Amino acid sequence: MKNNDFDRRVLKTRQAINEALLSLMEEKKYNKITIQDIIDRANVGRSTFYSHFATKDELLFSSVEGELEILNQYIKNYVEHDDNPRLISAIELFEHIQENSKTIKGLFKTEGANFFFEKVEAYWNTGIEEYLESKLPKGKEPKVPIKILTNHISSTLINLLKWWINNNMSYTPAEMEQYFRSLINPCIDSVIYNDSTKD
Repeated sequence: MKNNDFDRRVLKTRQAINEALLSLMEEKKYNKITIQDIIDRANVGRSTFYSHFATKDELLFSSVEGELEILNQYIKNYVEHDDNPRLISAIELFEHIQENSKTIKGLFKTEGANFFFEKVEAYWNTGIEEYLESKLPKGKEPKVPIKILTNHISSTLINLLKWWINNNMSYTPAEMEQYFRSLINPCIDSVIYNDSTKD
């Protein structure tokens, strides 16, 4: 029980430090945030901070990982519960990013941005590739290897996300979802169903 209590305290402290950085990124640029700012916001001592993170950048990447876990769960939920490849959805991804827009925009200007998008693309690739392979009609060979289709879908999503963030999220998540589907569904129809005439 004592070990469990200790583990919970450690997790709670790390979470407080992570949340402190994310909240500060909503207020100022990452390169203007100091360790002192973070420990003041998290209400922890400097020695406590360094017992968990060696540098501010290490904390940044830990915070990015936390965001990624949330987004990865959205992808898993879709793959496990939807049966129609033409309904591949990123709506929860767009909604999450909009709801956390200040944090995401702050992250977008840091060294963690490339890491963030590379990981989102990797998670999406893994989940969607397995999903699309399972939906191939029996006896039909796709016109294009599924790996290539998956890469195309993932790249389309990442480019849309970057464009959306750079343009102040000027469209709603529902609109971005519709544009995403409009871009990828013709490819899915052609590759999965060998049909380029579907709407």
